[in-house]
Amino acid sequence: MRGAENLVRLVRSGQSVLVAPNHADHADPALLVTVGRRHGLAFHFMAAREGFEKGALQSFVLQRSGAFSVDREGADLAAIRTAMNILRECRHPLVIFPEGEIWHHHEQLDLLNEGVATILLRAAEKLPEGKRSYAIPTAIHITHDPSVAATFSPRLDELERRITWKPKSCVDPVERIYRLGSALLSIKEEEFLGESQKGELVGRIRSLQQHLVRQIEQQHGLAGSAQLIPLRLKTARHAIRQKLNAASPPSRGREAELYGHLEQLFVAQQLYSYPGQYLRRNPTPDRIAETIFKLEEDVLEHEHYPAPRFAEVTFGEPIDVLQVLQERKLNAKTGVRPMTELLRERIQTLSAAKSP
Repeated sequence: MRGAENLVRLVRSGQSVLVAPNHADHADPALLVTVGRRHGLAFHFMAAREGFEKGALQSFVLQRSGAFSVDREGADLAAIRTAMNILRECRHPLVIFPEGEIWHHHEQLDLLNEGVATILLRAAEKLPEGKRSYAIPTAIHITHDPSVAATFSPRLDELERRITWKPKSCVDPVERIYRLGSALLSIKEEEFLGESQKGELVGRIRSLQQHLVRQIEQQHGLAGSAQLIPLRLKTARHAIRQKLNAASPPSRGREAELYGHLEQLFVAQQLYSYPGQYLRRNPTPDRIAETIFKLEEDVLEHEHYPAPRFAEVTFGEPIDVLQVLQERKLNAKTGVRPMTELLRERIQTLSAAKSP
């Protein structure tokens, strides 16, 4: 852990503190809870509603850890008010993961949700007298024990058997991953396009993403082709959930169709989570391990950590919100995008500093 001194100082002096980390692993919230306990800090977390819906025990654990739920697909006013109240009370630090989703690549930050900056700036407008608002960009970096390399071949064997292949144990793990990825993509292309496509893997992934999302947008009268895939996914899911939760519920057949649309969007999200040449550009054991884990999660539907892992949490230099707004002649409305870009730049810099 590095850089916690400023975080502790600001919280103990009663300032408003938002912690904004990258989000590449399921263990991220637990790591921050551990950091908080070491320093006597009670973090509060904005957590996806889906986590609370996994059962009463999971919901209880989340609440005991300081989490409150948010509907990521819509304007969850109750969650936004809760977040702003925590920041305005200046008692405990608030943690929001601005990527929103878990993408399983620690060294590459994804698109940040502008809602985080919106909450930060709106809360900063009405702080108690004498209080200031700070955002602390944070990098969580998880590495694997070298023994993880010995698990690559047997784990890839299992994945290859799942698609009825004879395991290619003599082939380099990175090449096996790309061959496996191409085969899995072909299966999805057959399912949604009627036939496997030709061409380079990255282009095929993007093409299928576009097709899946565009098809749903057309069926729901949405026009989002100019936006990035994560934003389009969010808009489409929100539109579907509105219809599922309408005052006049849909027929059973229509309900099944709408849930089918959500499943199709989930496939597009899975495709987006494989960032093309991320592995081939720098095939370190950590990146190989991350990619195999992601494949196991998507194909085998289980989470498997076969070797010890090590985590380091790095808290960056606090961003004085009011100072940034004054220096750039911005306000709570015009400052949303610049603040989002500043957070992204700082988090990516911290994450890159841990890269090999």
